[in-house]
Amino acid sequence: MSGGTLLALAADEVIMDENAVLGPVDPQLGEYPAASILKIIDEKNKNRIKDETLILADVSRKALSRVHEFVQDLVKDKV
Repeated sequence: MSGGTLLALAADEVIMDENAVLGPVDPQLGEYPAASILKIIDEKNKNRIKDETLILADVSRKALSRVHEFVQDLVKDKV
């Protein structure tokens, strides 16, 4: 759904069916939402988190930052 939202943000006009929906622009890392990976880091003791999860958290922060910048760039002249 976020792919459709990005297309809509880049468009000059959006025409949608009454049953269509747009979702949040949320990057995914594999099968996991980046925001959920970061939530784990906030909620668990870092000594009990696998190194792979810590690496995914770093990538998640970067992905969220990039998406935020991208969306801002898409809408800066429109909003």
